Amino acid sequence: MKNVVFAALRYRQSLSRLARLPTFQSPTLQTNSRSFCVETAQEVPNPDDALIFRGDFRGVAAANFKQKGVNNPEITLANVQQSLKRNYRVSGETILVEVVQKLERNDAPLISALRYSPDRWVPLLLSACGSPLSNVQKSAREQILDRLWAQLIEKEIKLTAESWNARLNAMLENESVWDPWKELTEMEKSEIEPNNETFSPFDNEIGVFGRWGYVVSEDINAALVFCFAVRGHHAKADSLAEAQDKYGDRGVQLAKGALVRAAAARGDTDRLRLVLRRSVDVKTKKLTLKIEDTMETIWQLAEKSRDGTAVERTELVEQMMSCTVRDAGFFHKLFREIERHISHRHYYTAITLLEDTKRISDLFLHQLVSRLATQLIRNGEPMEIVRDVANRVHYAFNEKERRIRLYDDLLFAALMMKKLTWEERFDYLTAFIDQVDRRREREHLILPILTTIEDVEDRMPVLYRFINLGYSNLSNLDIGILSELILQPLFDQQGSRRDMSRLDKLGRVLKSYGVKEKSLWLIMHDWYKRKLAEERYKSNEEEWEKPHARDLRGWCRAYYSETFETPKPTAKPPVRISYEKLKSLVEQKETMKLTAVLSGGGWPPDTDFEEIVPSILSLYLEHESWNNVTQILASLSSISRHSSVQWETDASKTPVKNYHLLSILLRSVQEDKEFNVRKLTDFAYELRNLFPFATSHYGGFFETQYEYNKLFSRCFERLEGHRVTVESIDELIDFLRSLVKLDMIQLHQSETLTVTFVHMVLRKFGWDEALNTWQKFLSGLHCSNGMVALLRNCLTSNREDGKKDVQYVLHRAATFMSKSRVNCLYAAVLLLSNRAQEAEGIGGSAGLRDGHAADELVEFDEQFMLDFASLCLRKLKLAENKEVAQMMQVDLLRICDSRHMGPTALRVYELFADYGVELGVEERNRLSAAIEKHGNLARRWMFAPEGFLKLSATDEIITESEESKIEERLKNDSIKLETHT
Repeated sequence: MKNVVFAALRYRQSLSRLARLPTFQSPTLQTNSRSFCVETAQEVPNPDDALIFRGDFRGVAAANFKQKGVNNPEITLANVQQSLKRNYRVSGETILVEVVQKLERNDAPLISALRYSPDRWVPLLLSACGSPLSNVQKSAREQILDRLWAQLIEKEIKLTAESWNARLNAMLENESVWDPWKELTEMEKSEIEPNNETFSPFDNEIGVFGRWGYVVSEDINAALVFCFAVRGHHAKADSLAEAQDKYGDRGVQLAKGALVRAAAARGDTDRLRLVLRRSVDVKTKKLTLKIEDTMETIWQLAEKSRDGTAVERTELVEQMMSCTVRDAGFFHKLFREIERHISHRHYYTAITLLEDTKRISDLFLHQLVSRLATQLIRNGEPMEIVRDVANRVHYAFNEKERRIRLYDDLLFAALMMKKLTWEERFDYLTAFIDQVDRRREREHLILPILTTIEDVEDRMPVLYRFINLGYSNLSNLDIGILSELILQPLFDQQGSRRDMSRLDKLGRVLKSYGVKEKSLWLIMHDWYKRKLAEERYKSNEEEWEKPHARDLRGWCRAYYSETFETPKPTAKPPVRISYEKLKSLVEQKETMKLTAVLSGGGWPPDTDFEEIVPSILSLYLEHESWNNVTQILASLSSISRHSSVQWETDASKTPVKNYHLLSILLRSVQEDKEFNVRKLTDFAYELRNLFPFATSHYGGFFETQYEYNKLFSRCFERLEGHRVTVESIDELIDFLRSLVKLDMIQLHQSETLTVTFVHMVLRKFGWDEALNTWQKFLSGLHCSNGMVALLRNCLTSNREDGKKDVQYVLHRAATFMSKSRVNCLYAAVLLLSNRAQEAEGIGGSAGLRDGHAADELVEFDEQFMLDFASLCLRKLKLAENKEVAQMMQVDLLRICDSRHMGPTALRVYELFADYGVELGVEERNRLSAAIEKHGNLARRWMFAPEGFLKLSATDEIITESEESKIEERLKNDSIKLETHT
């Protein structure tokens, strides 16, 4: 019985086990005691199960998955967060079933939870679709991520930059192939701003492309160069740029362009100059940059300027444009860039680019200038900027073949600008009237202003101010407009009186506002003719508007005799003095009488302007106020323009020379309470417009040199009074360049002005800034003499890098001057630094004329003068070239004469005489004069009875001195020369 019971239990267990097996299609199980049938059913596979490896086996329940009711979404999301935090992974079933599928079924609680806290849950879910789905294949992860992303967009759940970053990182973890540019474009369309973390996936994806055979091109490498350079990692950027050789010429060009653009974007002009120098082709002296890179660099320079006008960047832009290669399509791109700079108020860089249009005749120059004028007025720029821009354009494009009239465009834009009031328009008219209509022949300029004023009572004061500008004859105006704006409204306001008609009252009102009697009659006559023409077309007299034509005709007849036939008392003509009287006033320095005479009667007819103008200018600059100085300049400008045909061909015949303009600039510097280099530059342009033919010429070489040295010495003093900065020095350098550009000065080979600049910067700011200043002179003005100050600093200071800096300066200077001149200057500086032996070794490789130039350039004492002359005579064999030797000797004697160095002059004579270099007659006279000056001083201070030493000319200490022996030799040589002659 017991066995039977156990058998029954085993049988029931087997049946229950079979019942739990999956259903088969054909078998039907039958038993003797009970039968059951496992019916077959057609299975429909779920594609989602394949994504998470679920439902592949019969009788195996899904791991860790329980069919439950709808859970709280907050619990589900919190479980995902905890799983990621603790285990760094999450189940694919959780993300797919509990999140993605519910979103696809529009589960309201889950959607509400995500919308309520998108910053918390959305990046979490997106990041979980990457590596944390460790039990899901990459392709399945990619599908889950795409479906989740699509649902987030469809349900309008807020997506932030962190959400995008999480999705991009998940795509990288899934090794998906995606387009970084497309994703970035989608972000921009979604109006989401990327952050720093966003670009890391982009860079990584670009790097992943290498697995698929993607080769990093020269464009991407150039982008890397730009990234490192713009962040200031110059060493890494330079190394990447040097590696661009493997991409060929285009790769090198792109890398250099990236370096240049990055330096400009940083606003680092020193780095930019360095990179630009590296980008110059040694053979062609042109920049090896694409035109797009050049233009973008100029744009960045303008954007990084101090005040937006980019006035301090013009020098560098000019240098870049002078070295730019002009390939096909260059001028079309140039036109586009000029418009771009003008529209963004970068006027000075626009002018610099505009000057490049002179290379081609039909490049819409007039259109660009017109746009520049309209933009200046539209933006309401200050008058000083408008005048400065106008002066620069006027000077740059005022040749005979290009008559650019920017002032006309400016005034036209001001008169037609809608938003300007009539007061602002009249201010522009007053400011530009002398440049637009010097002879006052364009009366119609007042009409746009009058038409904007509604009431005739307000128009009349404006008309009065216009007449005071010099427009006395208004009869040339269109009578139709004049009658509508002035005549008819005024006539309607007048009331008739017994003793005076309305027309008489109208005439009296017009006269009270400055209208001349003759001009008034002509206006009335034109009005009569217009009224007569109108009345002919209207047959009904009642339609005629008063005044009638017959009334105007009667008025004209009544006042004709009084206006044209009756003699009027005229003022006595101004008394003109004779030219001799004018000269006497100048000699007696009677400035008040001189001003009264010139303002009243003008210049005498027989005035010799070339003779008298220098004296008058000197007198006014020394003794008169600045207002009187400006008045005499205006008078002289009219004389200069009146005889322009004669002075244009020969600049030496103009009454106002270029060095006179420098004296005027010096007075302007002394006059200003606050020293402003920019205002000084603007005034230089105004002087050039006043005296267009006062250019530098060979005849005024020494006067020009003397005046510009005085001018810049005073500028340095004014800078010392203020806080000297690198920017103020740059402004002064720009002023110097402007003077050279305006042809007021010419920097000759032995100029010392740039040496003074470099020395000042060296003293104030140190070696690095002084070196940068010298390189600015090298690139901008091709003046390399500043190396003297740098070399002296290297040789006299005890810096560790002194020798290295010397070699760098010599190497840089050799690119702008001959090797012999560099060696000669170096030898001169070595002598000044008491290194005679080194100077002896270097001096042998210098040239003859270079030795002569060095003695003018280097500041020296008496002993240096003799030592350097001896070095030139020994090492350079200067005596073999008599012409150069005599030039050097003459210069040294002139210096001795100006400094009252009589004994040194004798030693110079002896030194050159030992090498057979004889003195000319003029030089002997100069030497004798120097000796005589020294003798007078000796008798006054040394010899008895007044001298302190109480010596006599016969004392042995005097007669046996070397100077006495040399003087005796000079006398003997002079006697021999006279005997031979």
